[in-house]
Amino acid sequence: MQKQLIFGMIRSLHDLFTAFWIGGMLTTGFAFLPVVKNAGAEPKLRNKLLKIYQSKLRVVGLISIGVLWITGLLLSKQAGAISGFLSFTTPYNTLISIKHLVVFMMIVIGGYRGFILGRKIEKFNQQEQKTYMLLLFINIVLGVVVIFLSGFGATLG
Repeated sequence: MQKQLIFGMIRSLHDLFTAFWIGGMLTTGFAFLPVVKNAGAEPKLRNKLLKIYQSKLRVVGLISIGVLWITGLLLSKQAGAISGFLSFTTPYNTLISIKHLVVFMMIVIGGYRGFILGRKIEKFNQQEQKTYMLLLFINIVLGVVVIFLSGFGATLG
């Protein structure tokens, strides 16, 4: 019973921080950015708001990735079906490996978007603004894919 309680807590933390990370992107793309865009503020003020918001959300994202990494390691130790990182030996291992590859792509895209492109956010030209939004959209789609892969993985594992 104690083992199940611990596993349940780890799984819950993993799910909660997935919600923080991917939910933050969804909220940004579908609620915050449309409000800021339609608020009628001048572009300088909008970009300043976006920069402040991004810096706060970046902290949540980095903490979430760290907690997801730790809880993911703990979950993989508990699940006897895992035969190693990026293993494609069983349907479950294949699904989890694909999920990890998608998450890695999300981290790379998010890192570029937040740490490289995001540093110039107050001075964006039209093309940089479009690229910034496109990368957010790509990460939102990849995040939804991760959620679905996790759901299917739960049925197999």
